Amino acid sequence: MSFFDRLPAHWKHLTLYDYFEQIGFRILIFFISLIIIHSLILIGIKLGQDFTEGVLFRETQVMKEAFGLILTVIILLEFNHSIVSAMRAHTGAIQVRIVVMIAIIVMARKLILLDYQAAKLETLLGYGGLALALGIVYWLVIDAERPRRRPNPPPQ
Repeated sequence: MSFFDRLPAHWKHLTLYDYFEQIGFRILIFFISLIIIHSLILIGIKLGQDFTEGVLFRETQVMKEAFGLILTVIILLEFNHSIVSAMRAHTGAIQVRIVVMIAIIVMARKLILLDYQAAKLETLLGYGGLALALGIVYWLVIDAERPRRRPNPPPQ
């Protein structure tokens, strides 16, 4: 049995670049999975330490750190899922909608973890503008993907 006989059936019709892309996706998925596993272990260790400290666990900064780690894993999982979806759909590149959605999640994480008492006005305005711009871009991308209905012709 040759190497090409062991490949999935849909791989037999791929171009050389498509092979490269599929292999690249698989390597990325492997590395991101390793990072997710590492992050989950770190979250477990951090939460275990926080629970053993008792009262200190209720402090805002400790809660923000734990929540930030959890949001990081959610972002990594979403990114990994988007790569797997692109790989399964054989679309090649990751869709713009998914990239913008991940950017919005990252921005939300930043805003949740931001120390608003120490933040300057320029920083808050910048984050607000970025959040607004990402929202507009997401809306435009979703609107572009929405199927258009043709208006009914006027009766004659």
